[in-house]
Amino acid sequence: MSAVPNHAGSWRSLEIPLNDTILATLDNMGFETMTPVQAGAIPLFMKNKDVVVEAVTGSGKTLSFVIPILEKLLRREEPLKNYEIGAIIITPTRELAQQIHSVCQTFVDEFDDEKQEEIQSGLFIGGSNSIIDDIKSFKEQHPRILIGTPGRLDELLRAGQHLVNTKELEVLVMDEADRLLDMGFSKQLNSIIAQLPKQRRTGLFSATMTDAISELVRAGLRNPVRIVVKVEDLANKGEVQRTPTTLDIDYVVCDADQKLLQMTRILLSELQNEEDGARKFIVYFATCAMVDYFYKILSRLPQLKPFSFHSLHGQMDTKRRSLTYTSFTELSPAIPAVLLCTDVASRGLDISDLDYVIQVDPPQDPKAFSHRCGRAGRAGRKGHATVILVRGREELYIDLLKLRKIPIQRKPYIMPDLTVFDNSVQRDNSKHEMEVDEKATSVKVEDEEVMPFIQSIRAIVKTDRDISDRSLKAFVSWARSYSKHEASYIFRIKDIDLCQLAMGFGLLKLPKMPELKTQLSSEGATNKFVEEEINWDTFKYLDKQREAKRLRELKEYQEKGPQQKANSHQPKKKSVAWSEKQEAQKRKQVRKEKKQAKKEYLKRKAEEEAENKKRQMEEDVDEWEELAKEERMFKKVKKGKLDKDTFDEMFDE
Repeated sequence: MSAVPNHAGSWRSLEIPLNDTILATLDNMGFETMTPVQAGAIPLFMKNKDVVVEAVTGSGKTLSFVIPILEKLLRREEPLKNYEIGAIIITPTRELAQQIHSVCQTFVDEFDDEKQEEIQSGLFIGGSNSIIDDIKSFKEQHPRILIGTPGRLDELLRAGQHLVNTKELEVLVMDEADRLLDMGFSKQLNSIIAQLPKQRRTGLFSATMTDAISELVRAGLRNPVRIVVKVEDLANKGEVQRTPTTLDIDYVVCDADQKLLQMTRILLSELQNEEDGARKFIVYFATCAMVDYFYKILSRLPQLKPFSFHSLHGQMDTKRRSLTYTSFTELSPAIPAVLLCTDVASRGLDISDLDYVIQVDPPQDPKAFSHRCGRAGRAGRKGHATVILVRGREELYIDLLKLRKIPIQRKPYIMPDLTVFDNSVQRDNSKHEMEVDEKATSVKVEDEEVMPFIQSIRAIVKTDRDISDRSLKAFVSWARSYSKHEASYIFRIKDIDLCQLAMGFGLLKLPKMPELKTQLSSEGATNKFVEEEINWDTFKYLDKQREAKRLRELKEYQEKGPQQKANSHQPKKKSVAWSEKQEAQKRKQVRKEKKQAKKEYLKRKAEEEAENKKRQMEEDVDEWEELAKEERMFKKVKKGKLDKDTFDEMFDE
């Protein structure tokens, strides 16, 4: 493990000096000094060492590999030619690949045309382009640095195996390496590595290291130097924290129907604070369906009219994702903007002017918490992050975060006038009802604006039947996501008041869910959901085609539906809780894996038997040739053409 300097020096203090144009570009970018991770990784890369870098998010990892790659290509005795490539950078998401390509091109554009050809980078992320388009682009642009996602890079190397020349490759970098493995890219990574020369430099970069990365290190790196950049918790001397010191993290505790209201008030309170208030926000939701639904709601709430809303998630097509990301990042700082997203935007994205991260739903994977928060407070900039927890068992999540060395403080409940109220259990206030259970550290806040806020959401939902459909889909997707939470001893769906949460979602009616049915039928259950009075037969879609289809189906049902129902003798299919379906899927997956393992074992055994048979045949042939040679030499001895002593020496007799 390499020691990382506590105070990184100037870029001009490196033992191996950097190119003058690169230094000038760094000055123009405002990077006067190196960060600790840059001071630790760059010299090792320059000295042809493999590196494994673990550093907190926002610590400057991108420049730690972009600069050494450029330097190595610029210092080559023989510039790369034809279709030779000098480096590959692999990332888990398209957005991160685009960002790295942008950083790389910032340096490339500062060189003259001749040098640009030596260090030109190419972006290969799939989605918007076909593999044929990418091969055509490779032929036309002759990139020396390939930047992209594992699937498309693997396709490019295999489809263009007689085109893309990897023999001169100098560096392979895997950014957010743990995420690459978590997302199931092991097969593509192994395929890419198999097509690269062994005499190369390899770098793994991540904010967190996992056992899977350790396996990858053992398989693909030669005596790597591990660099770990730790941040000291100033509040607890000697302790280590997993987030930058410039990032303030806190949490708000409220009831299930108050979560969206609290998120809205955080936005408004920051907008009200003209001096230190945030202008650019990321808001995380658990699922893609929630992002789609709440984008429709929040962008139309009257009180949030000053904000520009954007949505981003993994189920969007690539072109729309790229447009959304670009429009959000390039928006003027004068306009307050909010990006609603899932964990697709939790890693690596460097939005320079991002101020605040709000997590409406804690991530399924607790490791992703610090990555989400780390979108703010980057490169020494002040940042803020807040997670919203439901009063009760979810409050145990704070203890888990502290065990993971994430410093987090309590944030008071925000009241209707944007003043704050300390709703911790220690406080006694006669205006607020005390409903404290053994798990809660907070009291219930009687907020008079909750119902008016819910009604304002419902008013938007009632404008289009499509939004109502999205609301139900969002709620069901949340329940599925919650039941799959890795910290399942904390996040238990039976501990959440689903009716109260459904009110917070602004649903017009409850969906048919086994979890809801179970909760409502339990002893002592109270239904806090108030169904909206609405004529569902006349509730329209704004989309004319969908509305026409709905009316046709309604007419058919009214004419034939009741009769078909009366004549039907099929037993009603019993609904099964999501958790039970998950267990069945797990059992099916285990059986599938066992079957596959048996198949691979039989295949391996057959290959071994074939190899042994081939080896035996080769040995028999060798013995036969030796015997034939001996016979020929013996005939020569008998004819006097070869003396006996020479014969004995030849066959060691």
